[in-house]
Amino acid sequence: MAVPGDSVEKLGVWTLAQVYARSFFSQGSFAFGHRQNIGFAFCLEPAGKRIWKDPGDRNRFYLRHLEYYNGNPFMVTLVLGAVARMEERLRDGDGVNEEDIRRFKLAVGQAVGSVGDRFFWRTLRPFGLAAGLAGACFFGVWGVPLFLAAFNLPILYLKWSWLRAGYTLGPRVVIEIQNRNLRIAADFMETLGGAAVAFLVVAYLAGPGYGLSLVSAGTAALFAFAFAMPRRRIPPSLIMAASALIAVLLGLLME
Repeated sequence: MAVPGDSVEKLGVWTLAQVYARSFFSQGSFAFGHRQNIGFAFCLEPAGKRIWKDPGDRNRFYLRHLEYYNGNPFMVTLVLGAVARMEERLRDGDGVNEEDIRRFKLAVGQAVGSVGDRFFWRTLRPFGLAAGLAGACFFGVWGVPLFLAAFNLPILYLKWSWLRAGYTLGPRVVIEIQNRNLRIAADFMETLGGAAVAFLVVAYLAGPGYGLSLVSAGTAALFAFAFAMPRRRIPPSLIMAASALIAVLLGLLME
């Protein structure tokens, strides 16, 4: 085992980049018993090789991270970064033990699973689809790359930002899970997605004879309506339904 205080080596950008690249394959191996444990260990392996030089210490590192882990695959970098910092502190005898790491992974994995599922699956993916369909109305087949960009570019950015935040904060990274900016972004995408769906209904019902200025005016009005509704704690499903109803009425009036 390492002697407390005998090493202060920190992970470099190259090692973090390797963890980042591997994080896209965190669900490459999945088991009902231990969920994403193999994927988590695979992602963290570059950091483990840098932190633990002794073969015995490294084997214990692998066994530690082959235990149960489950969480959102897009927010896994937040946990990976924090665990990498805790492994460094364990190596340096800096107030962290193996049980602390196990408990942290269990607790934070569940937390990022809840927050990540809401943000990525329930909000970002439908928003990307709405943006892609709206883009298809103007640019045809180019709506497909618009959807891919709307969904994937935020993921690429957030995964790297969360990896660095996790490594910087260590176990204090729990403050990032309830980041206020993330909630604001989710509310905005739910609102804008509802307005995009309403626009699609208007464009479909009105047909090619519907003037561009009227389309723009109708879209602006629907967006303002949808943007105001979340402030009254109206569910997103009702926002989309009400916006679609207004779009239908506008389309019928303009025939």
